[in-house]
Amino acid sequence: MPTSPKIKPTYNLQFPIRVPDDVLVELGEFTGNFWSDSLAQEPFVIEAIRNYINPPPPPSQQPAATTETGYQWKQVFLPEGTRLRASFGHQRYFATVVGAEINYEGHTVSPSCFANLCGSGNRNAWKAVWLRLPGSNEWLLADVCRLAQTAAIARLQEGGAQVGNRAADVERAPAPTRLAARDTWPNQTSPRQTGTRPLAVSAPAHGNGGQRKTGSGKAARRRKRRAAKRTPFTP
Repeated sequence: MPTSPKIKPTYNLQFPIRVPDDVLVELGEFTGNFWSDSLAQEPFVIEAIRNYINPPPPPSQQPAATTETGYQWKQVFLPEGTRLRASFGHQRYFATVVGAEINYEGHTVSPSCFANLCGSGNRNAWKAVWLRLPGSNEWLLADVCRLAQTAAIARLQEGGAQVGNRAADVERAPAPTRLAARDTWPNQTSPRQTGTRPLAVSAPAHGNGGQRKTGSGKAARRRKRRAAKRTPFTP
C-alpha cells in the first residue's frame, strides 16, 4: 500500500534574535541592502542559517597530474603550475611556472630576477622566494625545499653506495671448495692419525650362512686320492 508523503508541520513562531552591530553592517555591505531593511535581509539570513545546519559537501580534491614539464632551479625542480611569491615593503607579488619558464606578468624571469624585482637588487632568491607546488595549499620557503631535496639526494647516493659495497663483497668472497671424502666429517680421525688399524671387512658368507671350508668335503677327498695316485712310491 503506497504511503503518503510526509508533510512537514508549519509553525508560526515570532521570536527576535539579536545580531551584533558589526555583523549586521557587514551583511548589509555584502548584500547591497541597508542594514535596517529587515525584509530585504531576511532571505540572506535564512540561507546562511540553512547552510550552517546542512553544509554542502566539500569539493573532492583531485590529485595533481604528474608532469615532466617545469623549471629546474639548481637542485629543486618546479613543476608546471608552481606559484612563486615574494614581497617587498609588505607588498606581495607572484609569478607562475609556465612550461619550462617562470612567467611574471608576461615576462620570463629567473628566480634571482624575480626576487629582486623590487628593492636594492642584492637579495638571495633562496631566502626571499616562497613556493607553492601544484596540488598543495602550503607555501614553503625555497631554501627549505632545497635543503630537503639535498638530503633526499644524499640518502639516494648513500643507498647506492651500500648496494655497490655489498656487490663488491660478494665478488671478493672465495668460492666454496669441495671437501674430500675423508674431510666430510671434521670430528672423525683417520687411522693414520690415531695409530689404530682399520677394521677388516669380512667376506660374505656362503651356503647356510657360514664360511665355506676349503679342506673338507667329497671334492677335497677326490683331489687327495688323485694326487696320491700321481705321486710315485718310493720305498
